[in-house]
Amino acid sequence: MALSRLNKKSLKMIKKCFIIFMVLSGQILSAHAQSLEEIKIDGTYYGNTLNQIFLDISFRYPVQFDYLSEDIPIDIVPGRNYSKKPLKEVMDDLLRLTTLEYIMVEDFIVIRKAGVKVDPEKWRYERKSVFRLTGVIKDKTSGESLPFANVIIKGTKNGTSTNGDGYFTLINVPSDTSVLEVYYVGYKQEEVKLSPRLLSKQLVIEMTPESTELKEIVIEGEREDLLEIPEKANIVSMTPREMSVLPSLGTADIFRTFQLLPGVSGSNESSSGLYVRGGSPDQNLILFDGFTVYHQEHLFGVFSAFNTNAIKDVQLYKGGFESKYGGRISSVMDIIGKTGNEKYFNIGADISMLDFNGFIEIPLHEKGSIFFAGRKSYKGYLYNKLFNTFANDNSTSPQQSTPPPMPSGMGFRGRAFENIEPLSYFYDLNFKATYRTTPKDILSLSFFKGQDNLDNSRDVNRSIPSINVKGGTTDMTKWGNWGSSFKWSHKWKEKFYTNSLISYSNYFSYRDRTSERTFTQNGVETVTKRGSVEDNNIRDFSLKIDNEYNVNEQNLIEAGLLYSFYNIDYTYEMNDTIHILDKHDNGNLAALYFQDKWSPLSKIYFLPGLRVSYFDMTGKLYLEPRVQFSYSPLKKVTLQCAWGNYYQFANRIIREDIMAGSRDFWILSDGGEIPVGQAIHYTLGAKYENKDYILNIEAYYKDLKNLSEYTLRFVPAQSSMEYDTFFYNGKGFARGIEFLLQKKYGLFSGWVGYTLGQVLYNFPIYGNGYFPASHDVTHEFKIIGSYKLKKWVFSGTWIYATGKPYTQPLGGYELTLPDGEVREYILTGVKNSERYPDYHRLDLSAKYAFTLGDMFIGDIGVSIFNLYNRKNVWYKEFEIDDTGMTETNVYLLGFTPNLSIALKIR
Repeated sequence: MALSRLNKKSLKMIKKCFIIFMVLSGQILSAHAQSLEEIKIDGTYYGNTLNQIFLDISFRYPVQFDYLSEDIPIDIVPGRNYSKKPLKEVMDDLLRLTTLEYIMVEDFIVIRKAGVKVDPEKWRYERKSVFRLTGVIKDKTSGESLPFANVIIKGTKNGTSTNGDGYFTLINVPSDTSVLEVYYVGYKQEEVKLSPRLLSKQLVIEMTPESTELKEIVIEGEREDLLEIPEKANIVSMTPREMSVLPSLGTADIFRTFQLLPGVSGSNESSSGLYVRGGSPDQNLILFDGFTVYHQEHLFGVFSAFNTNAIKDVQLYKGGFESKYGGRISSVMDIIGKTGNEKYFNIGADISMLDFNGFIEIPLHEKGSIFFAGRKSYKGYLYNKLFNTFANDNSTSPQQSTPPPMPSGMGFRGRAFENIEPLSYFYDLNFKATYRTTPKDILSLSFFKGQDNLDNSRDVNRSIPSINVKGGTTDMTKWGNWGSSFKWSHKWKEKFYTNSLISYSNYFSYRDRTSERTFTQNGVETVTKRGSVEDNNIRDFSLKIDNEYNVNEQNLIEAGLLYSFYNIDYTYEMNDTIHILDKHDNGNLAALYFQDKWSPLSKIYFLPGLRVSYFDMTGKLYLEPRVQFSYSPLKKVTLQCAWGNYYQFANRIIREDIMAGSRDFWILSDGGEIPVGQAIHYTLGAKYENKDYILNIEAYYKDLKNLSEYTLRFVPAQSSMEYDTFFYNGKGFARGIEFLLQKKYGLFSGWVGYTLGQVLYNFPIYGNGYFPASHDVTHEFKIIGSYKLKKWVFSGTWIYATGKPYTQPLGGYELTLPDGEVREYILTGVKNSERYPDYHRLDLSAKYAFTLGDMFIGDIGVSIFNLYNRKNVWYKEFEIDDTGMTETNVYLLGFTPNLSIALKIR
């Protein structure tokens, strides 16, 4: 009986507690719902959709919305102006003309179509566990997807990265209340707590740009990296948002920014091309939205051809890159173009002392966008200074030297100079349209064109004692690229994703430098025609399919195929009669690849891969096995290594010219005079990372084979010859070690980099043994810093590098051939046996962000290039005349200030 009474008492007590709990819970929920109803809304909404209004309310108030995007009308809502209006009245007003209903649950407003009942208890407590999660990462302000963002389940090693379209798949998520950590360069770190509401539709994680100001909210200690070094070997990521804070000569430049990294030469002021770990610019695969860009320079190489306003993300693979990339033997730069604002119309413009730069973003009903950007130079102080510097109008006083004795019958020849006012400009255009036809399909069309034009043409009419000279000189140069791609991205299921791409790329370089002179002496006229015409044209048509398949948490399999048709023409004529080179090549390349990103244990990452290529110009198969491996023995320490075999089928050949400067041209390998280039990469590294700093050390070695060069230095003294036989082949190697110490984020951030490197070539035609390559730099030291003070950003960079090698001529002479033709010849020293003086410079900048009312934001910046006016030698010119040999130093750019201003709609 006692036990029975005890049980009855216990049951009564439990019942009372349960009733009290339910009553209190009801009061709490009621109070919470009441708190939502008490929220007062202030805002003016004109030209917005419902979705845009909901996003704005959730951004400014403690309110969250739960709805299916396909249920929400995409039409523009008539203008609304709310002043301290209760949230409930605002919702009633917004939905009164729709077929939508809503209820308030906790801090959520749940919106469904009329007639669809929502059970708050079921909605609140329905849970999942151990499941596969897919989603997309986007910019919160623009709606653009963010490629290569990192997504990690908090407290675990389970993580992944978004693909080029911003989508990700996470395997074995423990529960639907797990917390995700999301990182992306230039954005605030986000923590997202999963819930049934989030999982009821496609998961969209929005990230806030680092520069966005949140009203009345202060966020401290968030991640604001200038650059990112993933745990995968040899990769560096950067966004244009972060590039813009660093000093720039004109406008922000992605190539110049990457030149500030260790392992990438930063002393190539006359070239925006990347010399990565001993490779030359043509050995880098440059992809822009999937199509290949063969030449990336404006204004004699001072700037790259890419408009930073048109770029969303850039990844640089410095070596040992994976099998999905092919056709180059040094590095890969994968550029993803900006898609544009999917939420709001936007327009903006930049102006500097060099160029105008504008862009337009047009949303397509939140299913896509259209983006257009254009940039054009104008002749002003900065442009003229750069042009005069890099058009060889800047030299020192000559240094005289006497050549060695020449054979009898040979004499020296002089030169005449003419002053002109050249016409010169550059421009580039970008267009991209993106549209999601279904939640699983994205179509995108991308177009790019960049071109330089230079006209030095002039007429000649002058008299010297007893001789009258008339005629003209045509000196026209234009070069550039244009390319386009159409991509279809399809998500077949949670595990399977495909990108199908068709692309076309064209590079052209044309130079006509010819002259005709009529000399009149004592009534007798003599007509001479001299000069050269050089024309290089590449057409690249490609089809590519890339597939991703998530097998499980440990395995991501990638496989794909590529077909490319190449048409490359190159002609080089002299004096209107001599055809030095006349090559017209067509080639077909087919390739397929397979790789597995495998993590058998949380501390191990393993990426084996194989690429197989067939090239019909040689009729051979080329096998390219590759592997990457990383191991984390400690939480903050990662060891990395990579190995790979690489081939290159389209080559940029250096045409050596010691007296007038070497030039280059593109040509296809043929397996004979122009063999298929090859490199084998070996890399080994270690990384230590804590909350504030990264210390990264990497050593590399590249074994280079089948290098090619063209020179007329060894042309025999005879009247007729086969000029296309003067291609010479060699081999070489590049080796080095690079160090990086980076402060990742905070008011002050930046890095210090050092590279110890060596690049040696061996071309038997230049003699036995190895000699330094023309871009060999032994030591490079770089300091990069950025400091944020309220609306100001101050930054600076300092670069030091040992001098590059060059070949010094010992003298020259002229020789009259049996047919009466007179030719000039030079005597040269040992190949690249001399070195220029060491290179160093300091650049500083300051940028101030401002607003104009509630509509516009912008910034104004000032930068100083080469603050202490260091006279860095670009190259040396050598002239031979009756007085001997004259050696002239040609300097690079000195002290150069620049002012820029940017403005756009918020």
